Amino acid sequence: MLGIAGVVTMPVAVILAHRSHRFGILDASYAVPVAFVLGMLAVGMASRAKKNLAWLRLDGGGTGVASAGVVLGVLALSLALMAALSVGFYEAIRYYQHHH
Repeated sequence: MLGIAGVVTMPVAVILAHRSHRFGILDASYAVPVAFVLGMLAVGMASRAKKNLAWLRLDGGGTGVASAGVVLGVLALSLALMAALSVGFYEAIRYYQHHH
């Protein structure tokens, strides 16, 4: 669940910024830390779940769910990093244009 929340955080923030008259697209960057934290939590909890399932030697379908949690967590981290880099490069370009 945390992985899904982390993955949808950035797209939802961009959609809300696009539809809102009060917030701009750069205001969506406030969702970057939220997506990062959710991704970290998803990876950590899913990895721990996989270790617990291996330790308990359970052959159920839980390992697939835990693996999906790791994948979604890594995807959320990747999206957060990509968004942070995008905002950083945009601000660097703006700074360069105004000061040179």
